[in-house]
Amino acid sequence: MGISPDPLLFRKIKAFVNRRLGPVSIPGEGINYWRQRVFHYLCMAVIFLGVIAYLYYTLLFIVNNQPEFALFSTFAFFSTVLIVSIERIPVKFRVGWLLLMFYLTGCFLLFAGAHPVPGMLFFLSYSIMAVTIAGQTAAMRSIVYNLLAIGLGGLYRYSGWIPDLSPELSLQTYVSLTFSFVILNVVTIVPLLSLINGLLFSLNKEKRFQRLLAGERKELARAIKKAEESDRLKSAFLANMSHEIRTPMNAILGFSNLLSHPEISEPEKKEFVELIRHNSQSLMTLVDDIVDISMIESGQFRIKNAPCQLHKLLDEIHHTFSEDMIRRGIVNIRFYLKKGIAETNVQILTDGPRLAKVLSSLLSNAIKFTDKGFIEFGYSHIREHYLEFYVKDTGIGIPKGKEHEVFGRFVKGKPGTERLYGGTGIGLTIARHLVELMGGEIWARSEPMAGTTIFFTLPYQRLGVAPGTEQPMRNKPVINWAGKTFLVAEDEEDNFRYLEVALSLNNASLIWARDGEEAVELFRKTEHIDLVLMDIKMPKMDGYQATHAIKSIKPGVPIIAQTAYSMAEEREKSIKAGCDGYIAKPINYKDLLHLIQKSLAAGKQPCA
Repeated sequence: MGISPDPLLFRKIKAFVNRRLGPVSIPGEGINYWRQRVFHYLCMAVIFLGVIAYLYYTLLFIVNNQPEFALFSTFAFFSTVLIVSIERIPVKFRVGWLLLMFYLTGCFLLFAGAHPVPGMLFFLSYSIMAVTIAGQTAAMRSIVYNLLAIGLGGLYRYSGWIPDLSPELSLQTYVSLTFSFVILNVVTIVPLLSLINGLLFSLNKEKRFQRLLAGERKELARAIKKAEESDRLKSAFLANMSHEIRTPMNAILGFSNLLSHPEISEPEKKEFVELIRHNSQSLMTLVDDIVDISMIESGQFRIKNAPCQLHKLLDEIHHTFSEDMIRRGIVNIRFYLKKGIAETNVQILTDGPRLAKVLSSLLSNAIKFTDKGFIEFGYSHIREHYLEFYVKDTGIGIPKGKEHEVFGRFVKGKPGTERLYGGTGIGLTIARHLVELMGGEIWARSEPMAGTTIFFTLPYQRLGVAPGTEQPMRNKPVINWAGKTFLVAEDEEDNFRYLEVALSLNNASLIWARDGEEAVELFRKTEHIDLVLMDIKMPKMDGYQATHAIKSIKPGVPIIAQTAYSMAEEREKSIKAGCDGYIAKPINYKDLLHLIQKSLAAGKQPCA
């Protein structure tokens, strides 16, 4: 950088002035900043031009033997310089003092001077400074003060109250001069005031826009951060999903291929079939989770409250997970169930399948993150209308302050540790949404490396004690449908083949229709069909239309909808179309037999 061409003394004076008289606000703070800039340059003008005026008038007063006037001018000049130069003095006081000194100087020159014009010039400067650096109210006040001072000056000069006072101007000239001053004062101040008000409006508007823009930038930054986090979590979710899908598929395909190997013994084949069944169920649970989270986030998920035998549901969950832990060789974990109400057959009004899903999700997590110790689940009756359920484990726990985060989407425990934990990261998210949809709340308490307890509440509406008649576990007599003819409407050959084999074990005769039109035509041509298994999504004519057509031919024939659409709305739509039962794919063999048997026995049975 080059050396500044200004002399050293000038640079020092400039630095002193900027340091002492510079604005106290940083740029960009609206009209106040610009008023301080004007005040800054005005102070410099007062100091440098005031020196000349001070020396001129003071010497003039001394020559005219007017020491009191010289003393006033000295006080006015040096007090003004001192006050405007001290940064610690508030700006408002410094501005007020500067305006006061200009006004008093104008009054002094008007009353003591030989000619009123210098005083009027100071009054005009006072008004201009007031509107520029003090605002609208100060400007209007300055005009009033100026008129008052000039009026009093006229009385002082021309009333005759002061002896030996001979004004240089006639009264008419003074009045004309006053009138001209008033016009000049108003004409100068009003447009300037309008200009400054316009600038103030524009600056305030710009400042408002800047605030809005700053708020939008913050919102945009938050949205970008949230989107990046969501994208990161979704990428991790997709990676997890690929892993979670391929893992059971590997077992299903692998063991399926081994079943045809001639060296595999019968006990091994039974074991492989059980492993295929278990991994298929795991894959089905994964698909259900994906469907559930999609429906929840789209607002299409519905809770259906119905009578639920609470203890029976809890016992079934306990039995299922106990068997699963035995199958997986988990022997270091004790598994407990604690019931909060003494009655055995207590019934409550809730969505039983959703309650089971929440507890199953929490228990799966507890087993996943617990190596030894115990897992306990159950409930207590905390208030008159609420039950508090819990799942407690002695696993790895949750880091402090992160308890609420485990219920977020795609969040998995302990990423990057030596041990990898399976899962997609949506199980607890689904559990949280289900609990909230059922009218409760869910939270977690945890100690790292000591264990976690997850609580959730549900509204408690007791329906009374259910009859204590336990139903057998479907060990029914052998079903024989010899002489029965079933029409199967199914466009997929593999699906029909499954139904063909499954139902032929019970001696049923099947007729296959590959689309809805063919199903209606075959039903019309065949004299006796006892039951129809109707796929919903088929070419030419869908299952709803085919059901309506068949019911118009023979209203009493039982029709069971069998479809890959597993949502509750599809079940309701099937029933409204005329179906007497509903079963979702993949079709469970025992459920299928049970539903067909009920439909045949009743002629028309509600949805299973």
